[in-house]
Amino acid sequence: MTLNSIGDQARAYALQVASNRIKTTLSTLTQEVASGQVADVGQRVGGNTRALNEIEGRIQLAGQLRQNGQDAGIRLQAVQDMFDAVRFSTTELGLALATDPFNDQALLGTRSTEVANAFDSVIQRLNGTNSNRYLLSGEASDVAPLSDATSILDSLQAIVAPLTTAADVAQAVSDWFDAPAGGGGFLDTAYHGTLGQPQRITVGEGVSVEMQTTGASGPVRDLLKGLATAAILDRGILAGNVAERRELLSTGGTLMVAADSAVLGEMGRVGLAQQTVERAQVTGTSTLNTLERARGDIRSADPFETAAALTEVQSQLESLYAVQARLANLKLVDFLR
Repeated sequence: MTLNSIGDQARAYALQVASNRIKTTLSTLTQEVASGQVADVGQRVGGNTRALNEIEGRIQLAGQLRQNGQDAGIRLQAVQDMFDAVRFSTTELGLALATDPFNDQALLGTRSTEVANAFDSVIQRLNGTNSNRYLLSGEASDVAPLSDATSILDSLQAIVAPLTTAADVAQAVSDWFDAPAGGGGFLDTAYHGTLGQPQRITVGEGVSVEMQTTGASGPVRDLLKGLATAAILDRGILAGNVAERRELLSTGGTLMVAADSAVLGEMGRVGLAQQTVERAQVTGTSTLNTLERARGDIRSADPFETAAALTEVQSQLESLYAVQARLANLKLVDFLR
């Protein structure tokens, strides 16, 4: 009869290996129960992870597009809020300037100062930021789009100071604001953002929105033109000529009223972009949910199978500990009985 024996050290090593293996399995199963996902995805898909990798890639893309959409939506709403605040300062003022006969000469000075203050307020609002980015600078979002009101009026004063009629002053101001890039007007001296192609933000698969509104946009320039036409009177232009000063204030108000309609049109265009973003967000969220469910189906662990395996491993571990305890308590005299 052949007897196979195992030494104490070898036996201890074998028990330690078995204990570590069972503990590792127990830890893996516990993790699967807690997370609801299999620990070894490669084993689940038989080593072919191509489909899972494609899903993961699409989830990452969908998440980025959703973030783009959220950022674009916040920025577009900030533009809307900015225009609302600007119109609050200018709409009624423009109507008053366009319709008031200004029979009281003292009122002329008061109104010109009021318009100058409104011009300064509007410039500050148009230089507004969102998330530390200037809203109306185009691609150069780290630069304020517009010079301050004082600098703009300084430039205009140098041009219109020699003029003696309201019509000539209004035309000179209009020419300065409407001058193309390189013409020495508003775009060259008072606007510091970018021109040309608008910034485009991809907010969905095949869907993008353009951030077209800048400080150089027509409605913005038209509104500033109307304000500046009236505000320049606060610099003493046409001094002593009440009739011409009255006419210039009225002209500025008329320009502001016309520009208000253009600003409303620009707000409508921004609103359409907001709708595009919202639709893309809804579609993107639905797509992301579908992809995450598909990923979950691949990676999910069967709770009943995992629980049964966990119970079995716990029993194995308890049995192993029982064997170790029995072996630890063996004595030579007990063995010889």
